Amino acid sequence: MISAFCGEYKCAADAKGRVFVPARMREQFGEGEPVILVRSLDACINLYPEENWQLYEEKIESLPGTQARDVKRFFYGSMQSVEMDSQGRVLLPPQLREFAGIDKKILFVGCGDHAEIWDEDAYRAHAAESRNQDIEEILRRNGL
Repeated sequence: MISAFCGEYKCAADAKGRVFVPARMREQFGEGEPVILVRSLDACINLYPEENWQLYEEKIESLPGTQARDVKRFFYGSMQSVEMDSQGRVLLPPQLREFAGIDKKILFVGCGDHAEIWDEDAYRAHAAESRNQDIEEILRRNGL
């Protein structure tokens, strides 16, 4: 079993804003473990298992005070801890759906330690803007 969030999965939100977490991604959560939802620097929602979020949170808390203020406001101001229901659905809070422009068509994108939840059309537009040459340059500079 791959122990990371990976792949792309299309799904749809219901009228209440609930969405099925793809089965492969649900495997990353322990029984009864909360799902951490937080806005991303991109126009999407990040989804973390609590343990993975805590590792990220430790890094945020280690920032110097003046740098940390805005970062904390950005992430903690949007953070929601939600429960996955027995059917594997999570409720995407209205303010996060609005931030990400999510209506019905949703795409889950694996990002290793977390998943991103995108409006499908917004993700396709974002991906079209991303340039392979830029990614190649980042990999080259970092010896990958």
